[in-house]
Amino acid sequence: MLEFEALHIPALTEEVAVKLEQFLSRSPGIVQIQIDLERRALQIRFDEARVDFLQLTKIMAEAGCPLRQIDAALLKKLSS
Repeated sequence: MLEFEALHIPALTEEVAVKLEQFLSRSPGIVQIQIDLERRALQIRFDEARVDFLQLTKIMAEAGCPLRQIDAALLKKLSS
């Protein structure tokens, strides 16, 4: 299990947040999505056996949140 945490996304609007929820919730392997519009932050937990990081970033870009629009982010492996 991996966790991607975007600490600051200047372009994170309500519209982008809705698209992220829609696109990610339809994707296999996405376990948890947390979006904080006030802080403009995002946290996604996913099963890397079902969706890899490249696939995740493509889904995010399709939703209007490409990696290049994220100021700071972390990718970490969660203990089982």
